[in-house]
Amino acid sequence: MRLTRGFKLTFIFSAIAIAAMILVDYITPVPPEDRLRVLREEMNDLRAAADSCRSVVDREEAELLASDAYLDSLRGELERYEKMDPRGVPGDSYEVYIETFNEYNAGIPARATAGDTLQVHWKACREITESHNQLADSARTLAEEAGLLRETPGRIPAPDNGDPPP
Repeated sequence: MRLTRGFKLTFIFSAIAIAAMILVDYITPVPPEDRLRVLREEMNDLRAAADSCRSVVDREEAELLASDAYLDSLRGELERYEKMDPRGVPGDSYEVYIETFNEYNAGIPARATAGDTLQVHWKACREITESHNQLADSARTLAEEAGLLRETPGRIPAPDNGDPPP
């Protein structure tokens, strides 16, 4: 496919214009207010992600606790059957005992998987929260450096020597 001379010239001029805009954006410093606006948007996104993540972890934790309670009740039933007779589970209870035993054993792998999933999700939530907090610290530092923070009434400034306040 052959390009026309007009198309080539238009492409070259467009490329030069885009490069010039990028260069001007790179050379011209971004005002702190604009940088803070972007940081605030990122913090809002991270806050929403952290809140959503926390909801998922809370739900998973509640489900895991319910699963633990159910498995504990099954284990209690098994122990009752096993204590009915010193020689073992009585014959007339054996079928129900085996059903309970199988149900208990079937629930263990699902419980382990749910526990592992909860740990992974909890770690992800923690990382999101830490990212939010780091971003918030950066935004506060930027705002302080730019003189954009208002003094809070009654706030005692930190001592310059690095000692904690009395």
